[in-house]
Amino acid sequence: MGTGIRRITIFTGHLGSGKTELAINFALSLKERGLPTSLIDLDVVNPYFRTRLVREKLEQLGLTVICPRGEWMRADLPALPPAIRGVLEDPGRYGVFDVGGDEVGATVLGRFKPLLPAKDYHLWFVVNACRPFTRDKEGIINMLESIEKACRLKVTGLVSNTNLGAATGWQTIVAGHRVVQDAARVLNLPVVMAAARGDLAEELRAHLPPGLPVLPLNLFMQTPWQDF
Repeated sequence: MGTGIRRITIFTGHLGSGKTELAINFALSLKERGLPTSLIDLDVVNPYFRTRLVREKLEQLGLTVICPRGEWMRADLPALPPAIRGVLEDPGRYGVFDVGGDEVGATVLGRFKPLLPAKDYHLWFVVNACRPFTRDKEGIINMLESIEKACRLKVTGLVSNTNLGAATGWQTIVAGHRVVQDAARVLNLPVVMAAARGDLAEELRAHLPPGLPVLPLNLFMQTPWQDF
């Protein structure tokens, strides 16, 4: 993905934004570039869409996954492995963080503020403009500001990830991207990338601003009913 990558990349966003899929795919893209990368699950909010649920699959792909294990794996508690600090303090390792998408999840991230020098990380806010609380620029701004307040860190960019699950077409993504751009202008923040299912990514590039990176997504997360 483009230039401007920093050693620590943190994905946050409201419930249903798709931040977990983004964090997984972004981490895999760094690994494919030969960068030593750890994916850190800091999501204490959503029990159904957590990186830890596909840990074994990701580790088979060669990705290091740091998350609660054993009896703590499904806990809605901030049981944080000490290995997280190791990633933050190791200048030779890249870390991608998946952070819970509300004030509670953001507060957990705030614990690590002393270990996050401003020039060493990006905090990217993922927006799905099809979700109830981020359908317009006002909702996006309100949600972003509440997360910033909780974690005591400043968002450095927006990620455009509008989707309707399996029903998503490129037109839906483009319409949502316009909403994300409107919010970004008010916030004076860049839209750092768009994301789409792999089968849509190539066509989507022709309908988005030139030069905007598009991250093709291989989908790893499943709803509970898809297991049956």
